[in-house]
Amino acid sequence: MNIRKGCVDMSLYDDVVGCLREKVKLLSEVEKITDSMAVVPQEELLHCTEKRGKLIDEIKAIDDKLREFAGMDNEVRSVLNNNCEKDDLTPELSKIYIEVLSVNAVLNRINKNDDVIKNRIEYERERLLNKIQTFNQGGEAATQRYYKSIHGTGGLTAVNVSRDIKI
Repeated sequence: MNIRKGCVDMSLYDDVVGCLREKVKLLSEVEKITDSMAVVPQEELLHCTEKRGKLIDEIKAIDDKLREFAGMDNEVRSVLNNNCEKDDLTPELSKIYIEVLSVNAVLNRINKNDDVIKNRIEYERERLLNKIQTFNQGGEAATQRYYKSIHGTGGLTAVNVSRDIKI
Protein backbone atom coordinates (compact mmCIF):
# COMPACT_ATOMS: atom_id res chain seq x y z
CA MET A 1 0.00 0.00 0.00
CA ASN A 2 1.40 3.37 -0.96
CA ILE A 3 0.84 6.11 1.60
CA ARG A 4 0.43 9.73 0.58
CA LYS A 5 -0.07 12.12 3.50
CA GLY A 6 -1.90 9.45 5.49
CA CYS A 7 -4.17 8.41 2.62
CA VAL A 8 -4.34 5.22 0.63
CA ASP A 9 -2.94 5.60 -2.88
CA MET A 10 -5.88 6.07 -5.23
CA SER A 11 -4.31 3.61 -7.66
CA LEU A 12 -5.32 0.83 -5.25
CA TYR A 13 -8.95 1.83 -5.64
CA ASP A 14 -8.53 2.09 -9.42
CA ASP A 15 -6.91 -1.37 -9.50
CA VAL A 16 -9.79 -2.84 -7.48
CA VAL A 17 -12.38 -1.23 -9.77
CA GLY A 18 -10.48 -2.49 -12.82
CA CYS A 19 -10.38 -6.04 -11.45
CA LEU A 20 -14.08 -5.95 -10.62
CA ARG A 21 -14.96 -4.69 -14.11
CA GLU A 22 -12.89 -7.47 -15.66
CA LYS A 23 -14.64 -9.95 -13.36
CA VAL A 24 -18.05 -8.69 -14.50
CA LYS A 25 -16.95 -9.05 -18.13
CA LEU A 26 -15.76 -12.64 -17.60
CA LEU A 27 -18.83 -13.54 -15.54
CA SER A 28 -21.04 -12.18 -18.32
CA GLU A 29 -19.29 -14.55 -20.73
CA VAL A 30 -19.85 -17.42 -18.29
CA GLU A 31 -23.50 -16.40 -18.10
CA LYS A 32 -23.86 -16.48 -21.90
CA ILE A 33 -22.27 -19.92 -22.07
CA THR A 34 -24.40 -21.16 -19.18
CA ASP A 35 -27.56 -19.91 -20.89
CA SER A 36 -26.55 -21.58 -24.15
CA MET A 37 -25.95 -24.91 -22.40
CA ALA A 38 -29.70 -25.26 -21.92
CA VAL A 39 -30.27 -25.42 -25.68
CA VAL A 40 -27.07 -26.44 -27.49
CA PRO A 41 -26.87 -29.89 -29.05
CA GLN A 42 -25.55 -32.59 -26.74
CA GLU A 43 -22.32 -32.78 -28.75
CA GLU A 44 -21.46 -29.18 -27.81
CA LEU A 45 -22.01 -29.51 -24.06
CA LEU A 46 -18.45 -30.67 -23.40
CA HIS A 47 -17.01 -27.74 -25.36
CA CYS A 48 -19.21 -25.31 -23.43
CA THR A 49 -18.22 -26.87 -20.12
CA GLU A 50 -14.52 -26.62 -20.97
CA LYS A 51 -14.85 -23.00 -22.13
CA ARG A 52 -16.77 -22.14 -18.98
CA GLY A 53 -14.08 -23.81 -16.85
CA LYS A 54 -11.32 -21.74 -18.47
CA LEU A 55 -13.23 -18.54 -17.78
CA ILE A 56 -13.78 -19.58 -14.17
CA ASP A 57 -10.02 -20.13 -13.81
CA GLU A 58 -9.46 -16.56 -15.01
CA ILE A 59 -12.05 -15.32 -12.52
CA LYS A 60 -10.26 -17.18 -9.71
CA ALA A 61 -7.04 -15.37 -10.63
CA ILE A 62 -8.87 -12.05 -10.36
CA ASP A 63 -10.29 -13.12 -7.00
CA ASP A 64 -6.73 -13.79 -5.81
CA LYS A 65 -5.76 -10.22 -6.77
CA LEU A 66 -8.84 -8.86 -5.02
CA ARG A 67 -7.94 -10.79 -1.84
CA GLU A 68 -4.48 -9.26 -2.04
CA PHE A 69 -5.97 -5.79 -2.38
CA ALA A 70 -8.36 -6.46 0.50
CA GLY A 71 -5.38 -7.31 2.67
CA MET A 72 -3.92 -3.89 1.96
CA ASP A 73 -6.91 -1.85 3.08
CA ASN A 74 -9.62 -2.67 5.61
CA GLU A 75 -12.14 -0.35 3.96
CA VAL A 76 -11.62 -2.07 0.61
CA ARG A 77 -12.06 -5.43 2.35
CA SER A 78 -15.35 -4.26 3.90
CA VAL A 79 -16.69 -3.04 0.56
CA LEU A 80 -15.59 -6.20 -1.30
CA ASN A 81 -17.30 -8.34 1.34
CA ASN A 82 -20.37 -6.09 1.25
CA ASN A 83 -19.95 -5.38 4.98
CA CYS A 84 -20.45 -1.65 4.80
CA GLU A 85 -23.06 1.07 4.76
CA LYS A 86 -23.38 2.59 1.31
CA ASP A 87 -24.09 6.05 2.69
CA ASP A 88 -20.85 6.05 4.70
CA LEU A 89 -18.58 5.40 1.70
CA THR A 90 -16.22 7.89 0.11
CA PRO A 91 -16.72 8.53 -3.62
CA GLU A 92 -13.77 6.23 -4.41
CA LEU A 93 -15.15 3.41 -2.28
CA SER A 94 -18.61 3.99 -3.77
CA LYS A 95 -17.18 3.13 -7.19
CA ILE A 96 -15.93 -0.16 -5.78
CA TYR A 97 -19.31 -0.77 -4.13
CA ILE A 98 -21.16 -0.27 -7.44
CA GLU A 99 -18.87 -2.77 -9.17
CA VAL A 100 -19.38 -5.28 -6.34
CA LEU A 101 -23.13 -4.97 -6.89
CA SER A 102 -22.62 -5.61 -10.61
CA VAL A 103 -20.58 -8.76 -9.85
CA ASN A 104 -23.26 -10.01 -7.47
CA ALA A 105 -26.03 -9.35 -10.01
CA VAL A 106 -24.33 -11.49 -12.67
CA LEU A 107 -23.54 -14.22 -10.12
CA ASN A 108 -27.19 -14.34 -9.06
CA ARG A 109 -28.35 -14.74 -12.66
CA ILE A 110 -25.83 -17.55 -13.23
CA ASN A 111 -26.93 -19.31 -10.04
CA LYS A 112 -30.57 -19.17 -11.13
CA ASN A 113 -29.67 -21.09 -14.31
CA ASP A 114 -27.50 -23.69 -12.59
CA ASP A 115 -30.44 -25.98 -11.84
CA VAL A 116 -31.59 -25.85 -15.46
CA ILE A 117 -28.09 -26.78 -16.64
CA LYS A 118 -27.71 -29.53 -14.04
CA ASN A 119 -31.03 -31.01 -15.15
CA ARG A 120 -29.99 -30.82 -18.80
CA ILE A 121 -26.69 -32.56 -18.15
CA GLU A 122 -28.43 -35.23 -16.07
CA TYR A 123 -30.98 -35.75 -18.85
CA GLU A 124 -28.22 -36.15 -21.46
CA ARG A 125 -26.32 -38.54 -19.17
CA GLU A 126 -29.41 -40.70 -18.72
CA ARG A 127 -30.10 -40.61 -22.44
CA LEU A 128 -26.57 -41.80 -23.23
CA LEU A 129 -26.74 -44.53 -20.59
CA ASN A 130 -29.99 -45.76 -22.13
CA LYS A 131 -28.36 -45.83 -25.57
CA ILE A 132 -25.45 -47.84 -24.17
CA GLN A 133 -27.80 -50.28 -22.45
CA THR A 134 -29.85 -50.67 -25.63
CA PHE A 135 -26.71 -51.28 -27.65
CA ASN A 136 -25.44 -53.82 -25.10
CA GLN A 137 -28.73 -55.68 -25.32
CA GLY A 138 -28.77 -55.69 -29.13
CA GLY A 139 -28.10 -58.72 -31.33
CA GLU A 140 -24.47 -57.87 -32.02
CA ALA A 141 -23.67 -57.60 -28.32
CA ALA A 142 -25.51 -60.85 -27.63
CA THR A 143 -23.49 -62.58 -30.35
CA GLN A 144 -20.28 -61.25 -28.83
CA ARG A 145 -21.26 -62.49 -25.36
CA TYR A 146 -22.17 -65.90 -26.80
CA TYR A 147 -18.84 -66.33 -28.60
CA LYS A 148 -16.97 -65.02 -25.60
CA SER A 149 -18.63 -67.63 -23.39
CA ILE A 150 -17.90 -70.44 -25.87
CA HIS A 151 -14.37 -69.50 -26.86
CA GLY A 152 -13.35 -67.75 -23.66
CA THR A 153 -11.90 -64.79 -25.53
CA GLY A 154 -13.11 -61.32 -26.17
CA GLY A 155 -11.13 -60.98 -29.39
CA LEU A 156 -13.90 -61.97 -31.77
CA THR A 157 -16.07 -59.24 -33.15
CA ALA A 158 -19.34 -59.53 -34.97
CA VAL A 159 -17.48 -59.07 -38.25
CA ASN A 160 -14.94 -61.78 -37.38
CA VAL A 161 -17.69 -64.11 -36.18
CA SER A 162 -19.51 -64.03 -39.51
CA ARG A 163 -16.27 -64.97 -41.31
CA ASP A 164 -15.59 -67.89 -38.96
CA ILE A 165 -18.93 -69.63 -39.55
CA LYS A 166 -18.65 -72.48 -42.08
CA ILE A 167 -21.71 -73.78 -43.89
